[in-house]
Amino acid sequence: MDRLAYGTAAVLPVDGVRRPPPPEPASQVDVLATAIERAIQRETGGGVRRLRVDVSRQGIVLAGRCSTYYTKQKAQHAAMGFCGSGRQLSNRIEVV
Repeated sequence: MDRLAYGTAAVLPVDGVRRPPPPEPASQVDVLATAIERAIQRETGGGVRRLRVDVSRQGIVLAGRCSTYYTKQKAQHAAMGFCGSGRQLSNRIEVV
């Protein structure tokens, strides 16, 4: 068993296996960006490649690539539900 300073024993889980500490809770911005990404992937059937969603106080920026303007429009429509008041949406998804 591992020993800590001053002779106290380390506390291990019941199974005796050390695990890394749990991840830090995600910030609200990260949670929102992830929710938007999931909504876009769901609405477009995964049609946007290299999708990136950046969220700031000013607005939401969508970036990535897709094969049709229809997919780009579907991605934008999926993200519009998360804009709220005062936030702008910028669709920089490239159609290639």
